[in-house]
Amino acid sequence: MFSNNITEYVSEEDWPELRCILKRLYSDFVVIEIPKDGNILKPNYNNNEEENEDKEENNEENKTNSGELPKELECISEQISKFSQIVEGEIEECVIDLKEFSKDVRKQLYDFIRNNFKDQLQTNCKDGILTVEKLNGLNENRKRKFWPNDRGDYLHFTITKENMDTNTCIDLIANRLNWNLSTFLGPNPLYFNFWFLIFSISSLKPSLFSVSGTKDRRAITVQRVSAYRIEKRRLCRQNFRGLWLSDFGYFKTKLELGDATGNYFSIILRDVDNNLNLEEFDKRVQQWKTNGFLNYFGSQRFGACGVQTAEIGRLILNQKWEEAVKALLKPRSDSSSTKINECLKHFTDSGNAKEALQLLRYPDRFSSIEISLLRFLSNYPNGYKGALLALPRNVRTMYVHAYQSAVFNHILSRRKKSFGLACLPGDLDVLGNILTDETCKIENVCLPLPSFENKLPENEVGEWYKQIAKDDEIDYESFKKIESHFGLGNVYRPFISKPQDDSWKLIEYSFRDEQLQSCEFIPKNELKEEQNEQIKKEEKVFKALKLLFTLPSGTYATIALRELMRIDFSKESQKEMELACLGKKEEI
Repeated sequence: MFSNNITEYVSEEDWPELRCILKRLYSDFVVIEIPKDGNILKPNYNNNEEENEDKEENNEENKTNSGELPKELECISEQISKFSQIVEGEIEECVIDLKEFSKDVRKQLYDFIRNNFKDQLQTNCKDGILTVEKLNGLNENRKRKFWPNDRGDYLHFTITKENMDTNTCIDLIANRLNWNLSTFLGPNPLYFNFWFLIFSISSLKPSLFSVSGTKDRRAITVQRVSAYRIEKRRLCRQNFRGLWLSDFGYFKTKLELGDATGNYFSIILRDVDNNLNLEEFDKRVQQWKTNGFLNYFGSQRFGACGVQTAEIGRLILNQKWEEAVKALLKPRSDSSSTKINECLKHFTDSGNAKEALQLLRYPDRFSSIEISLLRFLSNYPNGYKGALLALPRNVRTMYVHAYQSAVFNHILSRRKKSFGLACLPGDLDVLGNILTDETCKIENVCLPLPSFENKLPENEVGEWYKQIAKDDEIDYESFKKIESHFGLGNVYRPFISKPQDDSWKLIEYSFRDEQLQSCEFIPKNELKEEQNEQIKKEEKVFKALKLLFTLPSGTYATIALRELMRIDFSKESQKEMELACLGKKEEI
């Protein structure tokens, strides 16, 4: 059941394969997010947001930092006069008894502190006793509590990235805004553990950031990000390699998964047949646009490195926590880190997480899901459930989502084989309502991702879901039991999706690794531009297709291309085609 089940096509045409190479260069795959307003993102690096914020804050400072004490607070003026001494480090704290003060007077005091000592003092009130202390580097979380009332809690901004996944970008930004922890780490494990604890308490966490969807790693991508109570001037000052930030603004709400309406794609397919019939290909494109494609989840949904994410999801739903963790901690035959693989092998053989971790150097401890699990198990040897729940929410949810996706793909393929593109009585729409005679069209048919809340189609297809759950020993109550930790929600995914705003052209080029497109939002490399100009003068011996189109949010470009090109775009298949292309190149 846990194969990808990507087997069927919308079109019954016996189209031949059009073999090609996707993502030979990461610049061959450009993805730009389309937010709720329906307009494709266009980053603007020229607007001086930092300057605007400085002006805004200076104005606010001129309004509030007058040093005048409200009359109601004059009775505690002596204590308030000590605030400056705390800031200067002359005294550590000031204690004020507020039990006799009204709520309004207390509010005036807090406003006075916030307006006159912003980012300098922190307060703690217990049983009517207020303690005022200096705000230092270990209190980033407290610092975010001092926030202007008229400013939205969430900073939204655009990230343009190349050859980097979304989570890595967020980690990079969060780490840049934190201390450089490596300066505190020493060879002594106790010393390491102390600073790791301090860092974990005080640091700006990646969980403060959110996106409406993750984007491909091997690509150039543009998307919006939101961050809770982070000042834009802090981000404006940052420079990253392969990552650019722009278009900052404050909003009342954060971005949620699914907020974007879709994505715009600009894709290069290399090494197409030199004898490609362009007229026939255009007819194929028009049919692809009209009929669409089966809306499978792409192979990237199901993991890599030998981990069957859907199987892990099934084990989680069965609450077989130990089996799930041990499956994740099996050694990988294609692991990029020999050290980590040795560590995993030791754990598999001995079951001792603490000993396994000792095989690693300290830098390795900050990376990978496997090391996070081992670190937890080294403290709680039988805490398999806790180890999984200690993973970031988006990571642990990925496994159950993979199981849901595998079921969806299985049902979709079986339905296409059994009923073609017919609309059946009892089919559901995107809201889970039964389609009426007027709305019963294949374009409106949606299949549910299995969950406790979702309805099932009231026809034979619904029975297939029940049979799969029975075969996998899953009760639909299982979804309810883990909902609070995994946030599965209720999703009805369209059976068919269609590309919009599509166009294409043929490109001739001279060298296998020649850059064939650039993104206008990436600063130009003058050396590369000069090299490209030289290359253009060479004889053209290769051909590529450039495709432009938009897809709804959550739809996979590789699945759309599969329908059009009639080939598999999985990593394994693409590797085989690359080897074949290399053979052709030798002949040329």
